[in-house]
Amino acid sequence: MNGMSGHKFLSYTLISTVIFTGLFFRFYHISDNQFLFYDEGMYLGYNRAFLNLVANNPAHDINEFGIILGIMFKTALTTAKALWFFILNLRVFCLGPQAYFFARWVSAISGLATVILLFFWVRRYFNSQRIAILSALLLLILPSHVFYSRLGMQEALSTLLFLSAIYLYMFNERVRWPFFVSAFLLACVYFTNYRMIIAPVFIAFIEFFSFFTSRKIRWVKIAVYLALFYGIVFSTGSLYGGVNNHVTFAWMFHQAQDNGGGFNPVNFFSFPYYVFALEGFFFACFFWGNIYLFRFKERSKLLPFCLVILQMLIFSFAPEKGARYLCVVLPFMAAAAAVIIDDCAQRYEASRVWVLTMASLAVVGMIYLSGSIAMARTDYENAVRFITGHDPQAVIVSTQPLVEGLFLDEDKQIIACPKDLYSLAMMYKQGARYLILDPQAYITWTSNGRRFSPPLEDFLEIVLKSVPPLETFPHLNKILLKRFVLDHNEQLLDSIKFLSVAQSEEYGKIRVYDLTSVFAIIKEGQGALK
Repeated sequence: MNGMSGHKFLSYTLISTVIFTGLFFRFYHISDNQFLFYDEGMYLGYNRAFLNLVANNPAHDINEFGIILGIMFKTALTTAKALWFFILNLRVFCLGPQAYFFARWVSAISGLATVILLFFWVRRYFNSQRIAILSALLLLILPSHVFYSRLGMQEALSTLLFLSAIYLYMFNERVRWPFFVSAFLLACVYFTNYRMIIAPVFIAFIEFFSFFTSRKIRWVKIAVYLALFYGIVFSTGSLYGGVNNHVTFAWMFHQAQDNGGGFNPVNFFSFPYYVFALEGFFFACFFWGNIYLFRFKERSKLLPFCLVILQMLIFSFAPEKGARYLCVVLPFMAAAAAVIIDDCAQRYEASRVWVLTMASLAVVGMIYLSGSIAMARTDYENAVRFITGHDPQAVIVSTQPLVEGLFLDEDKQIIACPKDLYSLAMMYKQGARYLILDPQAYITWTSNGRRFSPPLEDFLEIVLKSVPPLETFPHLNKILLKRFVLDHNEQLLDSIKFLSVAQSEEYGKIRVYDLTSVFAIIKEGQGALK
């Protein structure tokens, strides 16, 4: 009896520790204006002038409030991620337009809600409290889910909406209100992430999967669901002259023209590689260990694993193979790992201690990676404050203008870096006096046009190698830089090679340059050549 009580106490202690640790990592300094990706600056800087106008002239009654919401809705539809833009605009009513951390709050709350919902989904699908608890705990500390739950991007919200839609669809047999809500939520996934135009594929897959486990395919239900989803997507997109359909599909077709640096069969290993590189070796072993379950023909247990593989397969054909494309299926990845841990622990009692030891190592590795993410700091704001501390009216040329522009009073104070020296000289003549180079340069400004394939464009490489910076900031630690690179990956071998020398070449740093010194040294070099 005492042994059983001691075992329960130890279990509750470990579970409580993981819960506390996961919550701490997710909400630590979540109200800081800390951003990493170009997209975050784009989302938060959008409609900036209008939001300032609303903040300075608040609504006096419900009618005016409705007019403001209508304008926000209309302008949001002019973007490819309309729901996310609309939600971020709402910050003006409660926190003000400069409360950029609002985006991180939405992500953090969405991430935690996803953990809770996963518990209920797993418990209902597997009819197992044990697997449900383990799935939720793994997702709570899963490095990628912690990461996206701390970003000012839509990934965490999309994941919550996606899991909600699947939950309502799977556990309601009849075509009743949960069915319609599910289709609406899946459409909302599309309006936060246009790449999920393929989302109904997962609903169809779940139906086909059920054919191999328990029952017939419900063709009528699938057809009605598809009609609802695409009806919502195209009817909403057709509002205001069809602006959303035009913008979103034009952008899709534009991206489809990008060959991603050319075909290389190695790139098909990108997503499997991410599981090892970003979630930790032992967790990856458990996830891929689901393949072992095929031997026992326990197909129902394989649904979470197969949903992840389906997502990997679909986006392996995209030009860009960003790690973030896996975000919507991260709950299923955690569930798949929990399934194999539980299965092995129950099936092989003699080896249970080894299974639990390996599971403990997976948890420790995930805690380390998640902790490194939570403690990491970026230096975009520090770089801008360094310049404006010397010259408040400074005009800056930057490789990351949208994020750094958030910390400037005027949009015209920051300009995107050009791709040729002549254009940079013209900017200098028009008043630009500082240049900021950061890791974004290795996405857009490489000389061969391939991501993470140094050297940079000729004049930028000269600046990097020959001009002493006014100030250097550490910016991205090793773990954040790896995520930055793999979230923009097109050619896996280029990305891996870039990361292998990133520390010695200091690719993760931000450098601030005085353009006067830049042109003086370039002119000096040209004179020496003559």
